[in-house]
Amino acid sequence: PYVDNFNLKNRSFVIQGLPFVIQQSWGERTEDDLEPTGLKWTGAAVWDAAVVLSDFLLKNRTLVEGKRVLELGAGLALVSAAVGHAGADSIIATDYEEHVLNLARKNLARNLPEYTAKKKAEVKVLGWGETTAAEVLGPPFDVLVGSDVVYREEFFKPLIQTIGWLMSERSILILAHKNRGLSEEKFFFWLKREFDLVEHLQPSQLSSEFFNSGVQVQIFKKK
Repeated sequence: PYVDNFNLKNRSFVIQGLPFVIQQSWGERTEDDLEPTGLKWTGAAVWDAAVVLSDFLLKNRTLVEGKRVLELGAGLALVSAAVGHAGADSIIATDYEEHVLNLARKNLARNLPEYTAKKKAEVKVLGWGETTAAEVLGPPFDVLVGSDVVYREEFFKPLIQTIGWLMSERSILILAHKNRGLSEEKFFFWLKREFDLVEHLQPSQLSSEFFNSGVQVQIFKKK
């Protein structure tokens, strides 16, 4: 329901009664740039899974309330903004491309001004599979969140490694994902070798407006 809005520079959402405005960069692409499924433009617009996960977290605030939260592959940081409104103690939104990180900073400052002023909402670089990059973030975190982070098979194992480094036995991982036939079943097969599936919510178990989104939400803990 949101793909028609990709070309908007500033995109407005109302999620669980709360307003969000997210700056996008989809319309700034050129013919020479990689397609959206490539690395460069995965953070150019807000994808459905981010909206669904934001809604889920705002409906289930106790999952993040008072917690240290890190978002994987944050893109434009809508989910991180929602986590702040859900009452997290602190949020770190992570991604890799510098232009994406800059937009995430702008979006957090716009949607969570009090958090960013107190440095309780920050944006930091994180390359999956890079031990040092994960260590400097100060793990373990109470909660890891991610939306549509499963899209390139060569990143599956580095992502699972990184998740392991950032979590403790008490942490939880919350992923929102839409199957696109990109070998995602391999990722979840490998993930379940190291993490237990606590809950698997199908689209029909989420807010009624997302019944047809195809987005699922899964919650994991370390074995």
